[in-house]
Amino acid sequence: MKKQITFLALLCLPLLSFGQKTGAHSYQIDLTTVKNDQVKVTVDATAAGLGEAPNNIYTFHFPATIPGTYATLDYGRFIHEFLAFDADGNVLKVKKSKNSFRIYGKPVRLEYWADDTFDSKIRKNKVFEPAGTNNQERRNFLLNHAGYFGFFEGQEELPVTLELLKSPTLYGISAMESYTYGNTQVYNARNYHHFLDCPVMVSKPDTTSFKLGGAKVTISVFTENGRELSDEIYGAVETSMKAIEEFLDGDLPVDNYAFIFYIKDYTEFEGLFNGSEFSLGLILKAVRELSGKGFGALEHGNSSVYYLPDFGGNSVLEDMADVCIHEFFHILTPLGLHSEEIGNFDYIDPKMSEHLWLYEGITEYFAGISQVKGGVISKDEYVRSMLREKLVTSAKFPNHKMSFTEMSENVLEKPYKKQYLQVYQRGAVLGALLDIRIMELTEGKVNLRDVILALRDRYGAQKSFKDEEIIAEFVGLVHPDLQDFFDRYITGNEDLPLKEYLSKVGIDYDRSYVGPVAAHPLRDNDVKTRRLRGSNYMLVKKVGKKEQLGLQSEDRFALVDAMLETPYGPIEEGTVIPLQVIRNEKELEIPYTVRYMEGAKGHFIRFQRKATPQAQKLQNLWLGDGIIE
Repeated sequence: MKKQITFLALLCLPLLSFGQKTGAHSYQIDLTTVKNDQVKVTVDATAAGLGEAPNNIYTFHFPATIPGTYATLDYGRFIHEFLAFDADGNVLKVKKSKNSFRIYGKPVRLEYWADDTFDSKIRKNKVFEPAGTNNQERRNFLLNHAGYFGFFEGQEELPVTLELLKSPTLYGISAMESYTYGNTQVYNARNYHHFLDCPVMVSKPDTTSFKLGGAKVTISVFTENGRELSDEIYGAVETSMKAIEEFLDGDLPVDNYAFIFYIKDYTEFEGLFNGSEFSLGLILKAVRELSGKGFGALEHGNSSVYYLPDFGGNSVLEDMADVCIHEFFHILTPLGLHSEEIGNFDYIDPKMSEHLWLYEGITEYFAGISQVKGGVISKDEYVRSMLREKLVTSAKFPNHKMSFTEMSENVLEKPYKKQYLQVYQRGAVLGALLDIRIMELTEGKVNLRDVILALRDRYGAQKSFKDEEIIAEFVGLVHPDLQDFFDRYITGNEDLPLKEYLSKVGIDYDRSYVGPVAAHPLRDNDVKTRRLRGSNYMLVKKVGKKEQLGLQSEDRFALVDAMLETPYGPIEEGTVIPLQVIRNEKELEIPYTVRYMEGAKGHFIRFQRKATPQAQKLQNLWLGDGIIE
């Protein structure tokens, strides 16, 4: 059927030409000519079907921000030479405010130039690169649409048509359906919200596509140095994507998904980052060029945009799966489950939802727990590494000064916006504790994933919930006693019950542990060391009189921290472990007999050696039946 629709569209090109569609936002952007990093946009105002405005004044807005950024961006700053024309071709009077253009008289056509944000020198409310725009003639155009295309006030629900004029060697990739005639690519969106949710990257094609749960997923990559990476990125995320498919039982709520990557070339600094080169001049240059760069990703309902550095080698592929998993999981929230603040997003005066614990926190939690259940990482890797790191950071959240919902609702303002990154840390911890509590209350019949999927099915992409009602609906799907969790830890200000809840699943946790620990052969020995940059070795710089193992100056010592710990705590006292040492370019082993000493550890987390049957059962429900490695 899709092939038939495309064929009919091609036959009817004259009817669909620019300016003919009514009751829609109709844009044309010319990417064949770039002037001072700016490209020209034309808007057919007649297509919007404008009625009579009070005092004959019409307002054309650009977004102050967009969903997912949680920051003020003011895209109107990047619009220049804005002209409006009436039916007789006369230029109408226009007054600009921060993000809006007031047009005195009824326009039939708008013309303006859109500057890119990548090369902007603006520092205040800097646009995060994954939400930004790039106009690189004949090479790359990153179209986050809020930076190019505005809307007439009150017309956000109109469908959108975009005609994109491009060079013949370039092609646009997006989650939106499109068709091409000549050097023009045409996109259609159901409304302005959908349009902004589907960015386009135009470049020389470097794409890899695959099927996931019935959805077509496309990886599109532009690298400044010309390196083709889409296939390697697929290799880096394939296993994790399959784990997500299994976690969601193959039920993905999208037909198309696009991963869009812009890779910045920093290979000249490869030596600095792998430890093979040291130059003060190069360090200063790296600091200058990297300062203020917004490396990271931005989610959309059925796509995500990445702005990442390439420091040479495989550096750009490191941690690729982690960031992609999080962004992909946004197909659940907020695509399929969101409040009115997101579903009817106010681009002019944005109102934030209270529930970032749901949109970002649960998403980040699912990104981790799905990898455990899918066998990508072990229970131990998840609990003592991934989860522990979030426990450490979440402890810094000033919960006695603000609740999580209060921070979420006011995240664009001080002092709340300083706590934004806690949505990925404390938010994920809340997700873990909430999951444990749900399984406990339902005796394992229901978990957090089940609840989110049920709510997604109840609402979906086109229906919004009310901020003040969703917690009650959440509780209604589980057990009345779950309300207490929300009252105390999400809408309330109490400290998280980490020790209590982790004990329910057979895990011991101490925020400040004091007791027996395994003595370290370096830190608890009479030697001075330093870490060799870019390696897994410590260099022994100086040996004192009380040194106990026969180490010598200039010995290179393999890191042993992991060897001193087991998933259940310190390695057993008296165990002999071989220490790998390189001396005079020769490898040798030095036996070390583990001894205990009194010590302290922050956020000490370990599995219980003899968990109760009930705790072990709940742990298996939570983390799956995989082994502890």
